[in-house]
Amino acid sequence: MLMQMENKPVCAANHEEACRRVASRFHPRWLQHYVGGKLRGDPVFRRAYHLLGDAPASILDVGCGVGLLPFYLRERGVRQRCIGVDFDGRKIRKARDVAAGNYADIEFLEQDAADVLPQSYGNVALFDVLHYLPPARQAILLSEVAKRVAPGGMVLLRDCPRDASLRFWLTYLGEIVAQAITWNAGVPLHFPQRETIMRAFNPREFSAREEPMWGNGPLNNRLYIFRRAVAPAAGERNDSRASSVAAGQARDNAD
Repeated sequence: MLMQMENKPVCAANHEEACRRVASRFHPRWLQHYVGGKLRGDPVFRRAYHLLGDAPASILDVGCGVGLLPFYLRERGVRQRCIGVDFDGRKIRKARDVAAGNYADIEFLEQDAADVLPQSYGNVALFDVLHYLPPARQAILLSEVAKRVAPGGMVLLRDCPRDASLRFWLTYLGEIVAQAITWNAGVPLHFPQRETIMRAFNPREFSAREEPMWGNGPLNNRLYIFRRAVAPAAGERNDSRASSVAAGQARDNAD
């Protein structure tokens, strides 16, 4: 059983060690370097650990790729059940190979993120997925994601909002390059507007936060944190939902 300290699981490894250990499980060598660089350079993994480390419900990782988020969380001592979903069979096979014999209670499913999602009821991560889908399918996916969040649970949604900034155009160019070398899916890009993301989560049910998530890089990535309110028990006052939202925001501010 994991010991607790300051409402977080005691680290099985610190950030740097977790990055090294995850990367070491990938082959060939170029993929090790990619994984290590991605985990170290992208601040979303460390932020996800701080947000999900003490969240007791399961974690659904939509667009999981080769499984970096579940693997990183395991190395940091997070033991919740994880389900990863991605339509790229190559990446899912790699994730399964790495998980086998190394990480328990992680399942990887090969399917389109816009199809019916697994009936996971807990927390959802959706990193850099929306812009691969046309707007109509984005709306469907966000609706399905919202249904799979437990009371008190979270959606961690990271993407590049479409705006007129230089960061946006550099992100767009980076995606074109990643598609050209066949690492990312060669599909039309539809970067969502910020308003499209925000209105998908009813403010009567979810509190919302927005954070820059580009680290030291030039990209336009932002993290949207939606926390579902805890439903009041029968007979409780209607303002209990607002209180639970405030408590969730206080936990976030303590990170």
